[in-house]
Amino acid sequence: MSDASSASAIAVFVGYSAFVFALAWFSHRVLARRKFLSEYFLGSRGLGFLALFLTYAATSASAGSFTGFPALIYSFGWVLALWIASYMIFPLCGMALLGKRINQVARRSGAITIPDLLRERFQSPSLAILTTLLLIFLLSFYLVPQFKAGSLILERLLGDTAAYRNGGIAVSRLVAGIPFLASADPRYLLGLFLFGVIVVAYSTYGGFRAVVWTDMLQGCVLLIGVLLMLVLALTQVGALTR
Repeated sequence: MSDASSASAIAVFVGYSAFVFALAWFSHRVLARRKFLSEYFLGSRGLGFLALFLTYAATSASAGSFTGFPALIYSFGWVLALWIASYMIFPLCGMALLGKRINQVARRSGAITIPDLLRERFQSPSLAILTTLLLIFLLSFYLVPQFKAGSLILERLLGDTAAYRNGGIAVSRLVAGIPFLASADPRYLLGLFLFGVIVVAYSTYGGFRAVVWTDMLQGCVLLIGVLLMLVLALTQVGALTR
C-alpha cells in the first residue's frame, strides 16, 4: 500500500470513528436530561419508525450477510440465496405476530428487557433468569463472528500502515507466552481490540439511542457500499451463471 493509500485508510478510520463517538456524545447529552433506565435502554420509546427500521435492518445485516453469504451464493448459485433468505422470514413473522403485543405488555408493566417482561407477565423470577441465561448463551454465538469480521476488516483496511504494523508488534510482545493468544496473528488481535473497544465504548456511553443513531449511519453506508460492490464485483468477475 502506498503512503497516500495508507494515509487515506487511516483518515477514513479515524474520521468514521470520530463521527460515531460524536453521535454517542449527543446521545449521552439527551440521556442526562431524561429518566435513565427508560432512555438508556429504550430511547424513551420515542425514536420513530424510520430510526427503528434502519437499526433493525443494520442489526440484521450481520457478518454472514457481507463476508460469508455473498461468496457462497457466487460459488453455488442463486438457489443458495433463496435458502439463506428463508431465515429472514422467521424474525419478520415473529415481529409481525408478537411485536405489538410485546410492546403493549411492556408499556403496561413498565418492563424494559425481555426477561423483565416475562417475569412481570408470568410472575416468575425463575423464567426471567432462564431467559437471561439463554440470551447470553445464544448471543455469544452471534457476536463471535461479528467481532471476527470487524477485526478482519480493520486488518485489511489498516494492515499495511506503519502505525498498525507497529501496533501489531507491540501486541505480539504483550501476548507472548499467553496460551491461545501467542499463536494468533498479532495484527488480527489488534483489530479485534480496536473493534471491541469502539463498539463497547459508544454503546455503553450513549445507550440505546447511540446504538440506533450509529445503526442509521451504518445502514446508509452499508446500502451505498453494497450497491457499489455489486457493480464492481460484476464488472470484475462477471455475472452469476447458475
